[in-house]
Amino acid sequence: MKILYVITKSNWGGAQRHVFDLATSMKAKGHDVWVAVGGNGILTEKLEKAGIYTFSIATLGRDISPGKDAGSFREIYTIIKNKRPDILHLHSPKASGLGALAGRLLHIKTIITTVHGWTFNESRPIYERIPIIFFSWITMILSHTTILLSEAEYSQALYFPFVKHKITLIPPGIKPPIFMSVDGSKQMISKSIGMELTDFNKKVVIGTIAELHKNKGLTYLVNSMTAVVEQQPNAICIIIGDGQENINIQTLIKGINLEKNVFLVGYIDNAADYLKAFNIFALSSIKEGLPYVILEAGCASLPVVATTVGGIPEIVEDMKSGILIQSRNSRELSHALSFMIEHPEERKKYGANLKERVLTKFSMEKMIWMIEGLYGNKGIDINSK
Repeated sequence: MKILYVITKSNWGGAQRHVFDLATSMKAKGHDVWVAVGGNGILTEKLEKAGIYTFSIATLGRDISPGKDAGSFREIYTIIKNKRPDILHLHSPKASGLGALAGRLLHIKTIITTVHGWTFNESRPIYERIPIIFFSWITMILSHTTILLSEAEYSQALYFPFVKHKITLIPPGIKPPIFMSVDGSKQMISKSIGMELTDFNKKVVIGTIAELHKNKGLTYLVNSMTAVVEQQPNAICIIIGDGQENINIQTLIKGINLEKNVFLVGYIDNAADYLKAFNIFALSSIKEGLPYVILEAGCASLPVVATTVGGIPEIVEDMKSGILIQSRNSRELSHALSFMIEHPEERKKYGANLKERVLTKFSMEKMIWMIEGLYGNKGIDINSK
C-alpha cells in the first residue's frame, strides 16, 4: 500500500512519536510511506534518518491564520494529488481538517484521522470552543474512520451526530525503550543541571518530560514544589522539554526562589532513555489524549503522580499504580508528591504495578495489527485481539 501521513507540527511530542512509530513500522512491513509535516523539526530529522521521505510544509502550524492555512491546504492538496496514496492518515486538528477536505476532493478511498486529544477540551472561552467543536465534527464527517486513543475521548465522540459508525478505539502501543542504567542516567542528568553527582545521589528526584505548553500545566507542578521542598528539603524537580512557555516557567521559578530545586533541562534527544534517574514521575497536564510519556515511565517501573484528564486514568490506577489528582491543583499535587517521597515501599509497588499494566495493555504489536487492519480493510474485528 501507499501510505501518506500528515501532521501539523514537526517537534517531538506524543503525536509525533505516534506518527514515527506508525511510519517506520509500516515501512518495515513493505509499504510505501511518506510523511508531510509542518516545519522542519526533530520529527523530520528522525524520519529522514529512518529512510522515510518527508514533505515540509512551512506554513502549516497550530494557530489559525487564514492566509497561511490557505497556503497549507494548497500544499497538502498538491502532495496528495502527486502521490495518490491508498491510505491518507491524518494527525492533529489542523492537518486533519485540511487533509480530510483535500482527500475528499481528490477521491482518496481511505481517509483516517487520529485524535491526539480533543482540542475543545483545552481551557478556552466558549466562543472559541464552539467553532472548534464544529470543525472537529466536520473533520470526522469528511474522514472515513476516526481513531480515538482513549475510552474517555471515544465516549465524547459518541455525542457527535452521524459519526458513530466511523469511530473506533485503538489505544497507542509502545515498544519499551532501552533505558540507560540508573548510574549512567543520574550522571547525565546531574551534569545537565550543573550539580555534582555525589549531591544529586542524595536527592529525591521528581521528573517530567513534556513540551513546555500551557496544556501541560507545568506552572502547577512548579508551584507545588514550594510546599514539597518545605517538607522534603532534599527534593528536586527536573523538567525535560522545550516550548513556548519556557520563559514564563523560568520567570516563575525565579519568582518563588526555587532555582536550587526546580531545573529546566531543555530538550534532550531520546529523553525517555534517562528515566531511571528519576524516583517519581509527575504529569500535571490540564489536557491530554493518552500520553506516551506515562507509558514510558511505566516501562521504567516509575511510580506516577498525574492528573485525571483524558486517558490518563486508563493507564494509572489510583493508589495501585500511582496517584491521580485533579488538574490545576498545586496543593493536591504537593500532597501526592510528598506522600510518594515519604513512602518508598509504596513507590516501588506502584512502579511494578504500572509496568505490568503498560506491558499487558499497550503493546506496539497490537496497535500496529489493528491499524494495518483498518488500512487493508480486511474485515478484521479490532476488538477480537
